[in-house]
Amino acid sequence: MASTTHHRTHVLRLAGAVLTCTVAAGALAGCGSDTPKKKTASSPSATASSTPSNDPDQAAKDKVLAAYTNMREIQIKMAADGDLHTEELAKYARGDAATDLKKSVLRNESMGIKFTGRPEMKPQVTAVNTKGKTATVTDCFDATSWKPVYKDSGKELKLAEQRLKYPVTSQATLEGDTWFVTKITADRTKGC
Repeated sequence: MASTTHHRTHVLRLAGAVLTCTVAAGALAGCGSDTPKKKTASSPSATASSTPSNDPDQAAKDKVLAAYTNMREIQIKMAADGDLHTEELAKYARGDAATDLKKSVLRNESMGIKFTGRPEMKPQVTAVNTKGKTATVTDCFDATSWKPVYKDSGKELKLAEQRLKYPVTSQATLEGDTWFVTKITADRTKGC
């Protein structure tokens, strides 16, 4: 009896921890993208629009979107291989955003879990304040094809039923001439 209770407790803790990691990871992932979906994680780069815009903030929006998209590509790589990729991540994320990503990877690594597949992303810069050096990115994180699996067996980790597609709002800050994602907030109470 104690063995069954211990096993059940372990499974519940594991599922809770993975759910926490998925939320943290989801807070930093998106759904669908105006950039190509087949982007390789080994060379993250987002390109700015080649058509001229009348929007005076378009250059800033392009840089914010590039920082966000590149951070996501590094996140996908981190979740797949369990490495922190600290130097790469530091090019695009700071503060709570970087900390949450690293914690998620460390938790998953300690439980022998990695992620396979890819989340869908479609981020949009919804606000930019170049004088205040801040920007907001909204996204819809869709983890339907991004699955947690046990590293040793490759077997998919079955989680309690949860929303796999939900909105994410991220904040970015301009430091010098570089935009960094600094905070990510996922809202699992809503779909998108």
